[in-house]
Amino acid sequence: MREAIKVWIRNEKQIEEAIINGEKVEVVESDFGANEFVIDFLKEESLWDIITGMLPKMGKDNGYPSKVILGTLIMKELLCIGKLSGAGKIIRDGKLVSDIGFNIERIKKAEKEGKGIIDLGTLRNHLKKIPQAESDKAFYNHLKLLRDKRWIRGYEYVADGVKLEVPYGKTFEGMGKVWDKKEGRYIYGYKLELLMNVTTTGRLRFVGCALGPINTDERALLIRIFEAIEKHLGKGKVKEIIESLTLDRGYWGGHFLWKLKNGWGVDFVTLVRDDDLDFVKHVECYLRGVEPTFKERWITVKRRGKREKKKIRICGVNGLYLRRYSKDGKKDDLGKVNAVVVYDKKDGRERRRIYVTTLDAEADPFRIYKLYKDRWTIENQGIRYLSQRWNLRDLAGRSLNSIQARIWCILMLYNAVKILEMKYEGKMEKLKDEMREKGERSYLSGCALIIYGREKYYGIFSGVGYGKLTASFAAKKRGREIAKELEKLLAGKVSKKKITELVRRLKEE
Repeated sequence: MREAIKVWIRNEKQIEEAIINGEKVEVVESDFGANEFVIDFLKEESLWDIITGMLPKMGKDNGYPSKVILGTLIMKELLCIGKLSGAGKIIRDGKLVSDIGFNIERIKKAEKEGKGIIDLGTLRNHLKKIPQAESDKAFYNHLKLLRDKRWIRGYEYVADGVKLEVPYGKTFEGMGKVWDKKEGRYIYGYKLELLMNVTTTGRLRFVGCALGPINTDERALLIRIFEAIEKHLGKGKVKEIIESLTLDRGYWGGHFLWKLKNGWGVDFVTLVRDDDLDFVKHVECYLRGVEPTFKERWITVKRRGKREKKKIRICGVNGLYLRRYSKDGKKDDLGKVNAVVVYDKKDGRERRRIYVTTLDAEADPFRIYKLYKDRWTIENQGIRYLSQRWNLRDLAGRSLNSIQARIWCILMLYNAVKILEMKYEGKMEKLKDEMREKGERSYLSGCALIIYGREKYYGIFSGVGYGKLTASFAAKKRGREIAKELEKLLAGKVSKKKITELVRRLKEE
């Protein structure tokens, strides 16, 4: 039997009876009220139309308009109800159903026949029909909207690559393989390159994405993102948007870094890949000859979950040559760059790190150092959150079209949720009032659990409300046990002592 997204009918009375009677129910923590608010926001700000406007290359008709199927995808991701390969639930609620666009007659028919309203295979097949160029267009249209509304602030960016491993099968379209030294085996899958806007307040926005085989060079994927920004937003937009770009040591390459600055107009900050590089020798020679002044700074670091103070020595050096060498060893000076040298201690031993940048290192070396430290934001807050909350690594099928369409949708929804949080930062009382107007469904006004039971019903309860119902079940169950014990006592010849003992136990309870 094929899995499907099922329609569940809201009926708190049915669920209350089920809980009190001890029937099996499924309890799910939910952001239902919050997600309904997000849907209103998506519609009001035209983001809903951008996401549902991804046009499929239609073959056989799926039986539903494209906007309805993509609306179902949005709802499914917001409700976070599991993998595309697993059974899902779409709640039957007048407003939410109309938000998606389902016809009420079709819902009633599905309910009567005991079927899901939409087959999960239909959803996967539809995503398969959305060309990568179409999902790219939607993503960068959403980026343009965010910029027009000034929801992307600051000019500091970081880039990082994520490996999306395929744990089974080798039939996924366009995947690659890389050798994993630690595990001693090949890893199959894809590489997802992400470009993220970061601010000093910790606000994150995804502004670029590219997908390729897992063995793809991250530098090539980053250039693809730049090309997509210029294609959809206009020539010169990369330079206009990005003031500084922080990259990890994996992006090292003299010609690539030169191209960032001289080809795209982007200043960069990165860490020297290893100490054997010619550039490191250049820095060491400079330090021996000039003996620059190192400044001491105390920084806060996390170690084993605890914050502690750590002293570093830091200095900036301007005007060092960045070189590349041909295969036959010929040297080519690409131009001048700057460096920040940092000494600290790790595990009791002194450690040196050299950061390379086109920003002024002598004026404020600590700023360069901090920019690189903030690079971890994309890993810790961005990518980890996408993996845990949005199931980023769950691939929506085996075609590149479907995999990319879902990931791009997730990135757009992530941005929308974060923007909504920003808009209502410090205004939670107003948010609560607006959500209370939507009724009992709002989790902020006391509803945090969705409880499914009796095959087709669900109810929304607060944690306290659910606790009272389970207490009622426990009391009812204990009452039945007491009744049985009394029946047994009354049926036989019992002493006054046994009855007194039963009464004492009941009082103690």
